[in-house]
Amino acid sequence: MASRITSGVRGPGWFALGATVRAAMMGALAFGAFLALQRSLWATAVVLIVVLLLVGLDLMRSATSADRMLAQFIEGLTAEGYERPVPQPGLQEAAAAIKRALDRLANARAERQRRIDHLEALTDNVAASLLVLDEAGQIVSANRAARQSLGATPGPLSAVTAFAPATMVRLRGLPVGAREIVRLADGRAMLAHAASFSAEGRRLSLVSLQSVSGELDAVELKAWQDLVRVLAHEMMNSLTPILSLSESLGGRLRSPGADTAAIAEDVEVIARRSSGLMHFVERYRRLTDLPEAEPARIRAAELVASLDRLMAPMMAEAGVDYASLVTPRPLALEADAELLEQALINLLKNALEAVRGRPGAAVRLGARLEDGQIALIVEDNGPGLPDGDPDAVFVPFFTTKAGGSGVGLTLARQVALAHGGRLEHQARDGGGATFRLMLPYG
Repeated sequence: MASRITSGVRGPGWFALGATVRAAMMGALAFGAFLALQRSLWATAVVLIVVLLLVGLDLMRSATSADRMLAQFIEGLTAEGYERPVPQPGLQEAAAAIKRALDRLANARAERQRRIDHLEALTDNVAASLLVLDEAGQIVSANRAARQSLGATPGPLSAVTAFAPATMVRLRGLPVGAREIVRLADGRAMLAHAASFSAEGRRLSLVSLQSVSGELDAVELKAWQDLVRVLAHEMMNSLTPILSLSESLGGRLRSPGADTAAIAEDVEVIARRSSGLMHFVERYRRLTDLPEAEPARIRAAELVASLDRLMAPMMAEAGVDYASLVTPRPLALEADAELLEQALINLLKNALEAVRGRPGAAVRLGARLEDGQIALIVEDNGPGLPDGDPDAVFVPFFTTKAGGSGVGLTLARQVALAHGGRLEHQARDGGGATFRLMLPYG
């Protein structure tokens, strides 16, 4: 709103000077009226008293004007339009100061509103559903995607019918920084991620839900295809010789004068291959029965020191240069120490096998912060990852080592996922491989 006061400002302290002059005049008039009454100058006394009353009324009017202008200023602080006070005679300087203050306040509020509008426009145009939850699990606000796809509105989370009861429990207890796949009541898969912030003296959580049904279906299909391919390959490797020997045994048993010693040897081979097949199935069962993570606060330095005590002798025996580093030293994380240690042992053993017998063999273990997450890093200078499809190392039972089980990296990846993290790999500069087990921090 345009200001209704002029830019003209009277001299400094004009109101105070005017009030002082009026007070002095009232004192002089009162004294004059007193003297006139003492000398029986009735007409003079009446005139002086009338003038005294007029000056007093003028002083009271000025004080009332100042009070009214101050009240207008205070009301202007809460009014959307920031109504500027109308200057009164002698109060132009105060009115100008109030105008400047209100202008600054109006500009600050307009800037804040622009930022809010910009933020709302951003969140409403994001494809992911965004929910702000308070500590009681109540929805404080929801963006357009959450309102349209989930029917989410401010209020109880239980009122959102798109969420299954189990999903509500998981969303309320989702750790900060964690990523987790949740299912809606209609079966759709959503990737949930939680962040924390403070506003208006309250601790709030921002939960984002991104639909991953299509991507997840494709990944699951590929995983099943890879798993079936490996299972079929391994089982055929065992069943083919068993079938061949069984047919041979059947023919020899039907012929007269069968060599019982040779038959016994063939039966032993069949038993050994059958035992190997049973062992393979048992390894598969263990892979699918990974225990649930039980996170607790642990220091990264203690975790690494425990691994050093376990792995350093093995590395030294194999002639491998092994070292570890934790930065910063007080770094701590929420994790299941036993599961995490087992995952890192698998990564370190893989690294050891990759560099065994190579000149200048070296393995490094590290723990540090990267992009707001905890990175547990295992590096080696071995031959590196398989050419063509490096992701094949995560397929269960895939191995490039003679006698390898092919489950170590799969287990390590499952442990990372159980902690809301992930296992990454990349080729190392200068040769070799780097594996990063990334976990939420905070």
